[in-house]
Amino acid sequence: MDHSKHVVEHGMKMYFHASTKAVILFEKWNIDSWQGMLGSCAVIFIIAALYEGLKVFREMLLRRSSVSVRYNTMPVPSQGNGANETCTMLSETHKTVGMKMISLPHFIQSLLHILQVVVSYFLMLIFMTYNIWLCLAVGLGAGAGYFLFSWKRSIVVDVNEHCH
Repeated sequence: MDHSKHVVEHGMKMYFHASTKAVILFEKWNIDSWQGMLGSCAVIFIIAALYEGLKVFREMLLRRSSVSVRYNTMPVPSQGNGANETCTMLSETHKTVGMKMISLPHFIQSLLHILQVVVSYFLMLIFMTYNIWLCLAVGLGAGAGYFLFSWKRSIVVDVNEHCH
């Protein structure tokens, strides 16, 4: 079978190119001008940035549902002139709580996980068009999203990382 003929018939290039014509994910998302490419790149940039925000949001929800925080007050001697003066200090204790399989937090995490996987594969498929402009939109959007959202992260290694 002649594979080069198959590629030419369907117009899919298997190398990086800078064309302003592309079909993105769905037949209806068909670009045939530089204005369409610019608008599509803006949409993809936003999706990639929000994808990074979704990862941080899931982590925040997981931490909130699995860690119970209690606040305690305790009297502390004051550093003032009076020997009998005390002030109250607020202390925080963290207790790890197990998540139950049948619970609202686990259900929400599962739905958000499905969304994260689908969006990550969509971004991967967009990148695999090998269109330089679309690839830049994915990469720069992911970088901007990381810059905007990940400064709130507390975990250095992300065990929930997916392809993108």
